[in-house]
Parts: sequence; C-alpha cells; structure tokens
Amino acid sequence: MNIQLNLKKSLFNEVYFPRLMDYNNRYEVYYGGAGSGKSVFIAQKLVIKACKTKRKVLVIRKFATTLKDSVFQLIIDTLKKWKIYEHCKINLSTYTIVLPNESVFLFKGMDDSEKIKSITDVTDIWCEEGTELSEDDFTQLDLRLRASVDFLQLIISFNPVSKVNWVYKRWFSEAAVYDKANTTILHTTYKDNRFLPDSYIKALEEKAKTNFIYYRIYALGEFASLDKLVYTNWRVEEFNH
Repeated sequence: MNIQLNLKKSLFNEVYFPRLMDYNNRYEVYYGGAGSGKSVFIAQKLVIKACKTKRKVLVIRKFATTLKDSVFQLIIDTLKKWKIYEHCKINLSTYTIVLPNESVFLFKGMDDSEKIKSITDVTDIWCEEGTELSEDDFTQLDLRLRASVDFLQLIISFNPVSKVNWVYKRWFSEAAVYDKANTTILHTTYKDNRFLPDSYIKALEEKAKTNFIYYRIYALGEFASLDKLVYTNWRVEEFNH
C-alpha cells in the first residue's frame, strides 16, 4: 500500500524544517533545552522517511522501561495525527510498528544490548536522551547501521548536562575529533518551538530566578552540572559599610 502524505509547512517549527528531508549526513545531533520540539521533529522526520521508502528504524533509549511513554508514544501520536495509524500493525508487547509499505519501527533499550546485536538491515537509528547512553553504546549502534540502502542515518538527541559527559567530549570540546563533513549539529531552545503553551514558557523562564543551573540546562540548553554546586548566579559589587 502506498502512503500519501499531504503535510503543510505550518505543522513544523521553522528551525527544523530545512532538515526534514535532508538525509545527506550519516550523523545528526540535536541538542538543547527542554520544550525545544527536537524529539517531536525527529519523530516526524523518521515517519516521513519511512513512508517514502521501505526502512527499518531502530529507536533506542538506555532503559526499555522508558520506551512506552516516550519515543514509542511520540511515533504513535505522529501516525495518528497524520491519519496513518489505522493502517499500521502495532504490537504493544514487543513495541513494534509496521507501516503499510512494510517499513518497521523497532523500540529497544540498551539494557538488552545483546538482542540489539542480532537485529539486521537497520537503515536508521534514533538515540533519545543520548546522555544516558555510554559512548560504547553509541559505537555499538553505529556498527549496526550497515544496511545496503541509501541514506543511512544515526540520530541522537539530548538535553546537555555536565561537560564530563561523553557527548560533550565527542562533539563540543576543543579536543573533539569527529567526521564534521558527515555530521549535522543543531542547538535549539524553547524559543524555537512556537507550539508551546505560555504557561510552560513562563515556568521555564522562572527558573532563571529560582534555579539558575536548571535554567541554563533546560531553558538555554547549555552544558552545566546539576551536582556539587553551591551558588553560581552571583556577582561582585562595591557597597557601603
């Protein structure tokens, strides 16, 4: 069965739209603040890609128990919104989705990495909350991406945390060494997501007054450690005794 999609540009946030049909780079890194819309966009991009041609998409989180209410639900929501869901085969016990054109979405946790090694012909991988993975996890997934089709892609998304985390060392430190010609990196924040409710925006911006480290991570999408900190939002001023 052919899948006909008639989607308007207004369904997507402007910052992501140029990357919607861009499959040129093997690696795509999406990072930034909470509520930036990056996970929703990746779900949209992968569904469109899987509708265009037959794909086997592996969606990964560190722990399998977190799949149901996160990435699995995001793909389901996208399929329902675009009126594809009723034509798909959904297996809630194995977290598998088969599209009408036989494209497959598989949802797995890296806590069962041995089973992942047995999956063949993977065309696309999405690592959600990539900071929870280890660099070895990421490397193992990269080795699984070897199907004999065009436009193989490994996508990773995360909110930045400590600079000690491997993702910072791999892509953002001064000593970072990676294939820049084959990697797309996009930083976004809540300001890039026009679909957010005002109440959520207000709650994020309030963090600048109540918890500046949370504000840096979840609002500004910056690398900052949540632990072993005292006060960081201070300044030096002269004053009279």
